[in-house]
Formats: sequence, structure tokens, C-alpha cells
Amino acid sequence: MTKSSHSDKLGYAGVRLRALWAMEKLSVWFCGLYTTPCLTGLLYGYDTVSISGAIDFLQDKYALSPALQGLVISSIMIGGVIGAGFSGFLSDKYGRRRSTGRRAKSSTRPRLLRLLAN
Repeated sequence: MTKSSHSDKLGYAGVRLRALWAMEKLSVWFCGLYTTPCLTGLLYGYDTVSISGAIDFLQDKYALSPALQGLVISSIMIGGVIGAGFSGFLSDKYGRRRSTGRRAKSSTRPRLLRLLAN
């Protein structure tokens, strides 16, 4: 039985089932699309707070001046600005999906290592 004859037998119900299946795939995709930036923002804030918590240990070891303390804490933000500047170039060169996957892998590995270190 061919695909067209099968859908002809199902009629409107077959069309509706295919539409629902496509919507389900689309809703899962949209859920991932909106969840990923939210989690990224959460982790970005967590990284900022974690370096702020470590500043006392860095101060004891390296005797940082207040200006250098501010630079150390803001280095995460500066790195984000520099990374955002390169993201368009990388997306054009390698493709959006490939560059997004590489960014996800490169940010996941250090976080997993930090999690396992504790």
C-alpha cells in the first residue's frame, strides 16, 4: 500500500494526525529553543557569582588591588562580549547548528570538570 492510498483511506483523520505530529515535533523544538537561552543565562549568572565567591581566596594568594579585583570579576563579562563578537563569524563560516554545538560542548566540559572537582 502506498503512502498516498493510505492517507486517502484515513481521509481527514490522516491529515489531522500528520498535522498534530508535526505540531508535536515543532513544540518540542520550540521548547528547546526557549529553554536553552534561559539555562545559558542562568549558568552565566552562576559563573559570575562563583568568581565573586572565589575573590577572597584570590585576594589572599595574589594580593589584588580593588581595581584588579574588579577586572577579575568582570573578566567573565568581557569574555562574553568578545565571544559574541566572534559568534556571527563562526556561524557564517561553519553553520549555525555546527557552531552552536561546538559552543555547547566547549562550555559543558569545564562545568562538568568543576562539578566533579567538588
